Amino acid sequence: MVNMFDRDTLNTIKRLLDNYPDRIVDVLNSLSKNQYVSKDWLIEKLNDYPHHFKYKSLDKKINICLLASWYGLLAYRMVDKFKLKQIANIDCIDFDPKSKSVAKKLWKKIDADNLENGKLTYIKFIEQDINDIKELNYPLVICTSCEHLEQKLIDNTIDKLEQHTLVVLQSNNYKEVNEHINCVDTKENFANQYVSKLRNMKIYEKDFIKYKRFMIIGTKI
Repeated sequence: MVNMFDRDTLNTIKRLLDNYPDRIVDVLNSLSKNQYVSKDWLIEKLNDYPHHFKYKSLDKKINICLLASWYGLLAYRMVDKFKLKQIANIDCIDFDPKSKSVAKKLWKKIDADNLENGKLTYIKFIEQDINDIKELNYPLVICTSCEHLEQKLIDNTIDKLEQHTLVVLQSNNYKEVNEHINCVDTKENFANQYVSKLRNMKIYEKDFIKYKRFMIIGTKI
């Protein structure tokens, strides 16, 4: 969880308050303990995924796409924790016109520290509606916000992926949140939505106080 007593963190929050006072609660929610736990859990299971995926055997860095990426917490956790391959670029795609500008202020100090420490992964924030994406040529595509997206949109997006693309999806059963329009009741229900689109699926479940979070890792058929 974000350290609220760290000077750099407090300075970052001040910048956000000055420029985006209407977003400060949303930003703090994006940095909650549950968000950190969910993202680190994803990376842990992804690092252990046993099946081959596109470019895994190639001696080069890969590009990663994060769909509905919010303010990019997962991207920065992956820079530190992802082990399967070195990362060249992470593209964070979100339709929210303010997510890019907020994220740049939120992670400004971290970006500088990463550069100084030789972590050369380039994280790019892209304002784009997922509906408008024509193709997704990435070896790894991740969406941790399936509960926020219509199922037809998720299905159509997976259809645009190249064969053998590694796909990671998360959803939950937290139906009390108004923005959660596509919750599922169990991890089995979640997996059944993708049996015709993904193979080598690994299915996971994690308990939180108010809800369960579900995750699938698989390769595009």
